[in-house]
Amino acid sequence: MQTDSDLLFGWERHGDGDRAGGSMAARALVALGVGLFAANLALHYPGVMNNDSIGQYRQALAGEYGDWHPPIMAWLWSWLRLFGDGPAPFLVLHLALYWLGFGLVADAVRRGGHPRLAWAVLLAGAFPPFLYVNAQVVKDVGMAVAWLAAVGLIHGFRVQQRRMPMALAVAAGLLLFYGAMVRTNALFGLGPLLLYALAPARWLRSTRLMAAAVVVALLALPASQLANRLLFQPRAEHAVQSLFLYDLMGIAVHTGEPAVIEPRATFTREELRDCYSPYWWDSLSPWGRCAGRVHRPAGADMPTLPDGLVAQWLRSIAAHPAAYLEHRLKHFNSALLFAVPPKHIRLTPEYRTGDPAHPPLEVVTARDVKLDIVRKNPGVWPVTWLTWAACLLVLLRREPPGPAVGFARALSVSALGYSGAYLLIGVATDMRYHYWSLLAVMLSTLAVLPLLGEQWRRRPRELLAGVAVVAAVVGVGVATRLLDYRGFV
Repeated sequence: MQTDSDLLFGWERHGDGDRAGGSMAARALVALGVGLFAANLALHYPGVMNNDSIGQYRQALAGEYGDWHPPIMAWLWSWLRLFGDGPAPFLVLHLALYWLGFGLVADAVRRGGHPRLAWAVLLAGAFPPFLYVNAQVVKDVGMAVAWLAAVGLIHGFRVQQRRMPMALAVAAGLLLFYGAMVRTNALFGLGPLLLYALAPARWLRSTRLMAAAVVVALLALPASQLANRLLFQPRAEHAVQSLFLYDLMGIAVHTGEPAVIEPRATFTREELRDCYSPYWWDSLSPWGRCAGRVHRPAGADMPTLPDGLVAQWLRSIAAHPAAYLEHRLKHFNSALLFAVPPKHIRLTPEYRTGDPAHPPLEVVTARDVKLDIVRKNPGVWPVTWLTWAACLLVLLRREPPGPAVGFARALSVSALGYSGAYLLIGVATDMRYHYWSLLAVMLSTLAVLPLLGEQWRRRPRELLAGVAVVAAVVGVGVATRLLDYRGFV
């Protein structure tokens, strides 16, 4: 009899059971996956770069790295330049991992006895909002596609109850490592994936996965910083100061006390209101509209604030916990695109009109506002997906931990942990920050779709309750947009 200690990654050695008649379906899935990859590449080639990725590409060219963004992406880019300059090599890599991940999960679903559902899983990769984001050569996409390919590899062997060959285990480990290193807050979603990779099926309960998310994040944060210093020797750029400064400003705004943010910056109460937005911290950044109010030493490439900022941040939170909580909840609401007015970027200092001294970065027209509910519909709101992820965990709480259930639990908890961390550390609003979460929740749902169908026949009230909760969240979001309600922004 095998015991858990005899297993690599906690999986039993078992026959495939899929050889007769399965190879043709597998080849068809591969052909479709290759076709989707080629179409995706043709649609987006050579890829889109934003300010973050442009800065990382410059570091790749110079071979010198900063730590404002995790340096592993710039380091990898320096090697990908062997295949060509610009974003194209990275786009090819990202899309290859993206469709490999969807293909591997689809094949696992097929091996699990659901060949028709396998086609739906693979085609889910062509969900338009997902394709819109994967055009961007950014660290958010790099994290998501690396983890997607890793969990696809792991899930395929768990479904077959086969031991994973060492070479593939190493590949999955490297993909998890890269995903964790390429975005600092990825560590809040790493624990459930590690437990899914290493633990026997009976361990994959939601509470244990949640505990793993917390424990791994606490251990991995200092470990990742040490790894970055040892591997890349990046110059310190003190990116975390943006969080401290943003929180101090939020506390100052919600207490009406400009002194909270002094001596880091000097504002009147009116200036505070004009410069603050729950949407993002950019107005305080070195490139922002209100940068002149922040007292930074001159002459540095990435000007930083004097020492003592952390202590001031902690003291301010302790002195004004309600104001801090209100500020963080308003930002989190914005980040999840929940109860916000349409096109709420128009309410940030950089996009407001009417001040001749500070023309808007971009004029938001009335048509832009009207179409926002279509362009940013409930299907792309992170709050919709995360609410459903929480409901899905409740629906699966009594189910035996088979391969599909363990997969769905691990990915749902990872999504909630990763996106939930923005409650405390977020400084900006953009759907791409939640790209991994949306991918994970969609694949979680598809993996257990047959089980949800059985639940519908056995106890439809629980499933209806979950759908009702999501519908209520969507209803609130739609209402605030239709009413142009600005109470939370």
